[in-house]
Amino acid sequence: MATPDVSSIDDVTFREGLEGLTPARIATLYRRAPLLRPVSDLDQVWTMFEQSSLVLTAHYRGELVGIARVLTDGVLNSYLCDLAVAPDVQRLGVGRALINQVLEHCAGTELVLRDSDISSGFYERLGFARVDNAWVIQASEV
Repeated sequence: MATPDVSSIDDVTFREGLEGLTPARIATLYRRAPLLRPVSDLDQVWTMFEQSSLVLTAHYRGELVGIARVLTDGVLNSYLCDLAVAPDVQRLGVGRALINQVLEHCAGTELVLRDSDISSGFYERLGFARVDNAWVIQASEV
């Protein structure tokens, strides 16, 4: 499903919250972006979003073309769980606009994200710094 004729970020509208979202719309965007997340279980996809502290979306003519999902305590730490932008609107500033809105909402906290090397240049251009002091374990392995 291509998004035709998007020539400017001015053609894109931004919203906060879950209104108008469905798990299927989210999964479709993640597959198109591509954002490598497990999206085959739509109930799990919806739970991820319902449990999030902040969800920001970008739309073009009613189609979901960008999304950012955040967990935050609002004081010290914020975690950008997901940032996905449809390929046909990448390089228009949609990702940057979503990040700027996340930074606004999470002001005063340290914003952390995990990412693949595919988009590390994007985050570096926005001022993110790579850190080495992180650890990860799957909770099911404990």
